[in-house]
Amino acid sequence: MEKRPAAKEQGRGLSRPPLSCRTSLRCGGMAPLIASCLILSLTGAAPAAPPARVMSLNVCTDQLAMLLAAPGQLVSVSELASDPGLSYHSALAASYPHNRGLAEEVLVAKPDIVVTGAYSLHNTTPLLRRLGYRIEEFQYSQTLDTIPGEIRRMGTILGAGSRAEGMAATFESDLSRIESERCGADPAAIAYDQNGIAMGAGSLVDSAMQAAGLRNIAAELGYVGMAPFPLELLVEKRPDIVVLPEPLADTPALADLIASHPAIRALGQGTLRIHLPRGSASCGGPFVIEAVKALADARRRIVSCQATGGHAP
Repeated sequence: MEKRPAAKEQGRGLSRPPLSCRTSLRCGGMAPLIASCLILSLTGAAPAAPPARVMSLNVCTDQLAMLLAAPGQLVSVSELASDPGLSYHSALAASYPHNRGLAEEVLVAKPDIVVTGAYSLHNTTPLLRRLGYRIEEFQYSQTLDTIPGEIRRMGTILGAGSRAEGMAATFESDLSRIESERCGADPAAIAYDQNGIAMGAGSLVDSAMQAAGLRNIAAELGYVGMAPFPLELLVEKRPDIVVLPEPLADTPALADLIASHPAIRALGQGTLRIHLPRGSASCGGPFVIEAVKALADARRRIVSCQATGGHAP
């Protein structure tokens, strides 16, 4: 029988290494590459780099982005970011170019990511998606318990997870402390905004009232969201606390006259009239805790924990 030549003699050039060498990194060849692939499969791929250019088209995403973005990362915010009545961080907005939420502005700015809200211009978001832009859309926060998640989500988008986690944890801690300090019966309250609009059930202010230990009479009477509330009914119910809009000195408006209506003044000393910090309850963000603190402070002026023995209800 004719003896078959070895692989090297057949012109293959290389013979297969022994099994012990093929499974050892010391043998070189493909083993290090295979081992590297195995390590990556076990540990996961390297995290993606944070987006270099981010554009915000909504006053609520503006504020989260301004708080969490790295220097130079946020290239534009909406024009409403500078409105102190809507934006708690309106002073920060002066450092950024402004936009009107138009798709044409996004095409010029060429951001890597666009962050926006569900109630922004209705045609901008779908158009940008069709053009291939990455859009991160945030829902409008109606309750306090959604805010930490929104902070963390924005942190993930911007590559600022650690900073966002600290911010969200502080919000949760402050909120828990305020809720634990409540005592006695819950006072009745109403948020009576411009043109006699009340903040009913399901609104962010209603959620803040609950956290502060207040009964929202608008919600108790069946009003939902932002709804017209008869001034006569407010006078009849005589709440312990009335939250009124704070007029802006540089932009006077007839809508703000409700705060100085004779019927409001006639409620007398038995009703505490307060203002929330400007922009603190317009959007979901860490700054909403300032609205809760203001409501909790008003509650303490109505209900003394010493008088009730300092026990929560």
